[in-house]
Amino acid sequence: MGIVDRARRAAEEHGAAVVEELTVELGAATHVNPDQLRFCLEVATRETAVEGATITIETVEPLARCGCGWHGEPGGLEAAIGYAPDLRCPDCGGRTALERGRECRLASIEVPDGADGPPEEPTRRAERHDT
Repeated sequence: MGIVDRARRAAEEHGAAVVEELTVELGAATHVNPDQLRFCLEVATRETAVEGATITIETVEPLARCGCGWHGEPGGLEAAIGYAPDLRCPDCGGRTALERGRECRLASIEVPDGADGPPEEPTRRAERHDT
């Protein structure tokens, strides 16, 4: 609902009555099924200005960093569905921290041409909402 509410508010802020498309960034490390998220968003948009909008879900691949200077894609996340992963650096064996890959946020919305908004702004409006 937070994503839908933010999309609706962003459309209102730009003078649009409807949202034609919304794009959600979904981190692979969330282990959220994109099809299930799409279904939930479709249900949550009913009877709102976002109903009927095209829903695009973009996968954000995980990126980890270690204090030793290593950074890259962490291994072992695919097996960590039922527990918190212990991500270790392949270089030094120390714990790493995820820098990205846990997102579930509204990345952008698209409203119809002609919506009242600031002049010279494109139709596509970038909005971020971490949930």
